[in-house]
Amino acid sequence: MADCRIRSLHDVQWVRECGIQTVEGPHHMKALSHLVAIFLATALLSVRPCLAADRTIARKLYVANTAGDTLSVIDLERQTVAGEIQIGKHPHGLALSPDQRRIYCSVESERTIKFLDTGTDKIVAAVPTTGVPNQLAATPDGHWVYVAINDKGTADVIDARQAKVARTLDIGGRPHNCYCPQGARHMYVTSIRDHLVKQFDFARDHALRQTVRFDGAVRPLCITRDEKRLFVALEGLHGFAWADLTTGQQSGRMEQPLPPPEKRSKFAYMNTHGLELRPGDRELWVTSFIGNGLMVYNITGERPSYVSTVAVGDAPNWLTFSPDGNYAYSANAGANSITIVNCQTRMAVTEIKVGPVPKRLLEVHVPVSQ
Repeated sequence: MADCRIRSLHDVQWVRECGIQTVEGPHHMKALSHLVAIFLATALLSVRPCLAADRTIARKLYVANTAGDTLSVIDLERQTVAGEIQIGKHPHGLALSPDQRRIYCSVESERTIKFLDTGTDKIVAAVPTTGVPNQLAATPDGHWVYVAINDKGTADVIDARQAKVARTLDIGGRPHNCYCPQGARHMYVTSIRDHLVKQFDFARDHALRQTVRFDGAVRPLCITRDEKRLFVALEGLHGFAWADLTTGQQSGRMEQPLPPPEKRSKFAYMNTHGLELRPGDRELWVTSFIGNGLMVYNITGERPSYVSTVAVGDAPNWLTFSPDGNYAYSANAGANSITIVNCQTRMAVTEIKVGPVPKRLLEVHVPVSQ
């Protein structure tokens, strides 16, 4: 079949290939131009449905490019970058509303949380924060978004329905991360300097319920859906620590040997950073930031047990999972890429280039009504 893509109006040979009969000679050019105009109008009308279909991506991966000013949007079906969203310099954190209609992005340079419509990828609201915002998380009822304010020792609580800060909570030195499991009754916020995690009851006036202290500076965290176990990355530890939330006490720590010097990332500035529970709460995956891998642990027993390490790109410092737990996604800060990992085979599937120094990332299934 002939290639009938839009080209120059003066390409007579192309017009012939597309089935239009022409006659040579300058006196026929006016008629030819008229014919081509009709043909192009028909062609454009015929491709509009295709363009609309291309814009509808069922499964997206949003990636915050922290050294730039964009979010990369990856079409997970095609495993390609579908576009870049201008969001503001130094986007830090990402959170998702329970109905998956909104992405919340913290933008450090503007001290703002931006609300993004996942159906259109347009910014629909911007909420000023009380300081420099870091990672954030939404409550399961969709009402609240907690944001760690790193330079103030606090966390802002945003009313997502009214798009404004409703109150500010005391946390401790250098708050950095927020986390709320699906279906949970509490929000958790970390303090790096004070080595702690605070638990808040968001349904009861954001009351502080307990403070869990660790033997190191707390970085990212994750919590089981039953809210019985809390896992954290600690500075200087190539592994993780965990606590029993029924007692509020640290239970232990687990560490893997560092890779040999020649195999260490030249970009990494700490041993590990991101960690997350694979859906089902049977496995904990931890980034080996310095070792260019994802460390997998079985957590079904009384103590976690190491399983294996999956090789990914340079300096993975964050990860997330598909909702069904079949795939993991690592943000490779040293390679400006993300790696898609098959969780069953524990093998990398592909690596996709994104923007500068990617970190937080989230898979979104856009609601059909959008």
